[in-house]
Amino acid sequence: MNEKIAWYIPGPRPDSLEADADREDRAAGHIGLEEAIHSLGIRTAISEDLDSLRLLLSGGEPVLLLAELEEPGGWAGWEAVSEARKEGMILPVMVISGGAPGVKGEAAVSVFDAGGNEYMEKPVHTGEFKHRILNLLKLTGRRRDAASLLKVDGLLLDRGRRQVIRDGAELKMTPKEFDLLYYLAENLGEVCPRAEILQQVWGYHFQADTNVVDVYIRHLRLKVDKGRRNKLIHTVRGTGYVLRTPESGATS
Repeated sequence: MNEKIAWYIPGPRPDSLEADADREDRAAGHIGLEEAIHSLGIRTAISEDLDSLRLLLSGGEPVLLLAELEEPGGWAGWEAVSEARKEGMILPVMVISGGAPGVKGEAAVSVFDAGGNEYMEKPVHTGEFKHRILNLLKLTGRRRDAASLLKVDGLLLDRGRRQVIRDGAELKMTPKEFDLLYYLAENLGEVCPRAEILQQVWGYHFQADTNVVDVYIRHLRLKVDKGRRNKLIHTVRGTGYVLRTPESGATS
């Protein structure tokens, strides 16, 4: 879980007369929502006051801010949201509230006027909650497309971030090295001829020197396989290359 939701849950006021039963119900509701978030592969970081919220926003960019507010329109935290956005952070905000006295919909209007992007009233249906989060992250571009992630043994390729990780360590790649490795991973277990690689990765649709493929494969092997017992990149002599897991057998 690399993606994080900053969750603002204000602590009880010193003069709060909240009954034990109400407090337990509130805690149970939080557990249910937290489990729903975790089921999406997203972790939560909770803050109970504005100071800790500012630290959360500055210490690591969350994909979304979830705020539980009784008076959403007058929340002092909107200033922190505005500051984060001015610094370039893409920060969608979802507010959960118990509603507000008066005309129905006033609380939602106050949230949108203040800069919020989504609003739900308690009690919250967890299924609807999950789908609203996913939709909001999709609309704001804050959710990585799972289809762009490829996992091969201990190797993880993230096309959206153009990031390669093996056994927990990030591997630095040039753009073309990444493209070549991603192409091999997309065709896991299939032999990729050199000419085909030139066409698909380099865009060469004519007869070209295939030695460039061999050179880049050597670079990839140094970064991906060197010093590791399980080799993933294999040569098929006279043909090309294949990315293969240890369990499927290997050609050197």
